[in-house]
Amino acid sequence: MKAYIEAYGCTLNFGESREVEDVLVGKGWELSCDPDGSDLAVLVTCVVIETTERAMLKRIAELRRSRRLVVTGCMATACREKAHDLAPSAVFIAPGDLETFSRLVDSYGLQQSSMAHERESYGIVPIAAGCRGACSYCITRLARGELKSRPREKIMSAIEREASCGPREIQLTAQDTAAYGHDIGTDLPSLVGDACKLPFDFRLRVGMMNPKSALPIVDKIADMYLEPKVFKFIHLPLQSASDRLLLHMERGYSVDDFRTVIRTVRGLLPAVTISTDLIVGYPGESERDHKDNLSIISELKPDIVNVTRFSSRPGTKAAESEGHVVGWKAKNRSRELTELRFKVALERNKAWIGRTFKALATEPGKNTSTILRNDEYKQVVVSERLSLEKYYEINVVDATPTYLIGMRVGA
Repeated sequence: MKAYIEAYGCTLNFGESREVEDVLVGKGWELSCDPDGSDLAVLVTCVVIETTERAMLKRIAELRRSRRLVVTGCMATACREKAHDLAPSAVFIAPGDLETFSRLVDSYGLQQSSMAHERESYGIVPIAAGCRGACSYCITRLARGELKSRPREKIMSAIEREASCGPREIQLTAQDTAAYGHDIGTDLPSLVGDACKLPFDFRLRVGMMNPKSALPIVDKIADMYLEPKVFKFIHLPLQSASDRLLLHMERGYSVDDFRTVIRTVRGLLPAVTISTDLIVGYPGESERDHKDNLSIISELKPDIVNVTRFSSRPGTKAAESEGHVVGWKAKNRSRELTELRFKVALERNKAWIGRTFKALATEPGKNTSTILRNDEYKQVVVSERLSLEKYYEINVVDATPTYLIGMRVGA
């Protein structure tokens, strides 16, 4: 029998979709690119903002004609009623619940064993689900619940399996990677340190971490990035440069706490790539708060700023808040922040022009180009098709706000 899998949203969702693939292939199913010609369709959903939720509902309506439809991901718990109304015959499974999914697949009948399926040239390893926070605007917390760290042995086995495939990027993912182990008596730097001892050539990309979780172990986290097998890349969402709004958001840290983490990591690794997030138009956001958001981009000069306009999500405290920012004003503020963040990013990327470094080919680019990553996880595009999972000497000849343009040395 054939199965079709479609995933949306964060890296954790895509990591869990790969685990769904493994369950199916292990039970003899063939993976298909055609939902209409498949015996089973699995949709891994995201509902982080309202527009995404609407897209998921539309996709469920399109896939409900499938012979069998399984809906998992965050919509399966956070907005199940809306989805069920569209597809009452679908099966809804909580995100990451592979045991229930496995039993469901068994009920469809056992298949003959099949050969292992091909996988992308990078690995994704979920290390935890849920979080320790209580952010006032977040529906993902309602969907996934409290922190549940995966056993170290299971994670190490997954990393080893991915790493043994050859030089590749392996993404460690969770809602908050810095919270890993808080519930089982360990921590992220210890896990990463053990992973780096594996006798394989690979690079770890550590996923998003909350400043609240990172701050108590900030020195250990900074040291963690000194490991040669760890990409010098940190995704640390700020969300607002206003302490007043951070308090209302219930983020659990101050703007100065965020500065401390950034400065500590940069103190050891000046070239580290910094990625952060800002929510624009959060209820009660003033013009002064907006100016502070602009100021912190100019001050700390992050390489990447993900700007998202506030989206009221059902069941969250922020949905009931007063002082909602009108749409046109939030849109204007978003445009200003985006223009500044691209200006800063271009300045930082231009500093790489003329430099030569070793980079790992991770994925094919558009047309005949290839995307590579250097140790700082800078995206480098070369205009030739290179074999993936190999290292190349690259000279940077130009830059854009989002990537470097390189040429292979000795080509």
